Amino acid sequence: MSIKDSVKSITGFIILGFMFIAASYVVHVNSDFFTSYIRNDTKSMLLYILILIVSAVFAPVDIIFLMPLATTTWGWMLAGLLSLIGWTLGSAVVFFLSRKVGVPLIYKHFPFQKIYKYEKYMPQKNLFFGIIFLRIAIPIDLISYALGLFTNIQFLPYITATIIGFIPLAFFLAYIGTLPIYMQVLGFILFLFIAGIGYATIRHKIKKEELKKQHRS
Repeated sequence: MSIKDSVKSITGFIILGFMFIAASYVVHVNSDFFTSYIRNDTKSMLLYILILIVSAVFAPVDIIFLMPLATTTWGWMLAGLLSLIGWTLGSAVVFFLSRKVGVPLIYKHFPFQKIYKYEKYMPQKNLFFGIIFLRIAIPIDLISYALGLFTNIQFLPYITATIIGFIPLAFFLAYIGTLPIYMQVLGFILFLFIAGIGYATIRHKIKKEELKKQHRS
C-alpha cells in the first residue's frame, strides 16, 4: 500500500471514529428517546444482524454508528455478540459471492481496483493466522472479497479465523460505547495506534518478500 493509500486508510479510520463517538454522544444524551422506540426483542436483534450483513456485502458501506445504539438497547456484551454474528455472516456471504460469482459480476458493482490492491496483502504462508491478523489490523469489508478472490483457503478455516479476528473489535466497540466521551477518544487513539502497527508490519513483510523475489531473479 502506497503512502497515499495509507493516508486514506488512516483518514477513514479517523472519520469512522468520529462517527462512532458522535453517535455515542447523541445516543447517551437521548437514551430515553431511543430506547422508547427500539424494542428489546428478537425481531429488533435480527434486524440489526441483517443490517450488518447487508453492509458487509455492499462494502465499503459502514454502519458503525449503530453500535452505540445497540449497546444502549441491549447492553455491551449482547451488542458485541450480535455485531460479531452480523459481521461473520456478512463475511460468509461475501466469501461465497467471491467464489461462486467471481470477478465479472463483482466488477460491475465495485471499483475492482479497490479490491485488487489488497491482493498483495493476502498471506501466502500461515494463511489461517494471517487472516486473523488481517481482521484485526485492517477491519474493512473489502478484505473479505480479496480473501475470497485471491486465496485458496477453504470456508471452515476462513470463517473460524474471521470469527477469532472479529472478536476483539466487536466487543471493544461495544464496550467503549459505554464509556465517557473522552475515554472513547483515547480508546480510538489506541486502536489507531495498534492498526498503524499492523499496517507497518504488513508493509514491512511485503517489502521483504519483494526484495527476496528481486534477488532470486
